[in-house]
Amino acid sequence: MVGTQEGKAKALASLEKRRAANVKRHQVRNEDLPADSPMYFACLSCGADIVLPESYIPPRPKMCAECQALYDLGWLTT
Repeated sequence: MVGTQEGKAKALASLEKRRAANVKRHQVRNEDLPADSPMYFACLSCGADIVLPESYIPPRPKMCAECQALYDLGWLTT
């Protein structure tokens, strides 16, 4: 199904559901977490949490795995 119009429509519908679900999501403030806690970042496309260990090596991902896959397929521009 990857690359088909039906697959694209389903993937974009799923993206809209994620965006709607994340609108009222409580954003985690990393500075309020104890030392050695995972770091939380919001996906620039859908707003989902991207959780990385505190020891991650930059650059950090700007999109969650689902949105990155859509971007890689050319179905998402930002």
